[in-house]
Amino acid sequence: MAVNRNFANNYYIGGGELYVKIKGEENFRYFGQTESASVSFNVEKVEHKNSEGAILTTDLEVTKAVSAEISIQTADLNPTTLALAFSGEYNEVKQTSATGLEVDITSAAAGAVYELGKRKVKNVEVTYKDGDEDIPAEEGVDYSVDYEFGTVEIAKDGVLAGKDAKVTFDCDAVTIGTFTSLNKTSQEVALRFISKPLHGKPSKTEIFRANLNLDGDFALKSAEDIQKITLKGKVLKDTTRPEGQQFLVKEVLA
Repeated sequence: MAVNRNFANNYYIGGGELYVKIKGEENFRYFGQTESASVSFNVEKVEHKNSEGAILTTDLEVTKAVSAEISIQTADLNPTTLALAFSGEYNEVKQTSATGLEVDITSAAAGAVYELGKRKVKNVEVTYKDGDEDIPAEEGVDYSVDYEFGTVEIAKDGVLAGKDAKVTFDCDAVTIGTFTSLNKTSQEVALRFISKPLHGKPSKTEIFRANLNLDGDFALKSAEDIQKITLKGKVLKDTTRPEGQQFLVKEVLA
């Protein structure tokens, strides 16, 4: 059974799978899981009061305008689709495991952080030159290591400051996802919600036109950081559809 909803005060869609079709494209893309989605409507009316009787009564009521807003709480967002929808870039690089890697540091600066060029590093050792001899430095005293992101920080009061140093290390295999350069803060899209609750009937809700906005600053976020965000926006009328079906339609499977 199809339920057409043109407006109500608040319309709760619920959680489930979210699909997005960007304006100008033909097909929907899987966007991610949603924890909740709701549409709130504002109805602007004009009323006429009949003053012929003893008391004023409303004898005419005309709907002047209907507007709607949507709020979506994502649960497990697809960063690739988010980047495509908002003109950003998402890239993945596969790092293979390796052993015996080396990075040379010339005149190590106190307090400086040096990139090793790999992620998920391990077995890190740092040595410095004393004449022709390689002297081991002490981790936690002369330097510190960020093993996840592959950096070495030179201690301000350690023996490495001003010395030529060598870093030897191994690394694990890992896939590195980068999410950069969101150029748009809003995008016109069509939305499709598929709900398959543990209790109750599955349903499909379609919003034909929505101007969706990113709620927050995403320029410095990683792919993991943007998996749970809030999307907000305006639900627009689709005037090509009949009255009563211009905002959204919901189908409940019996």
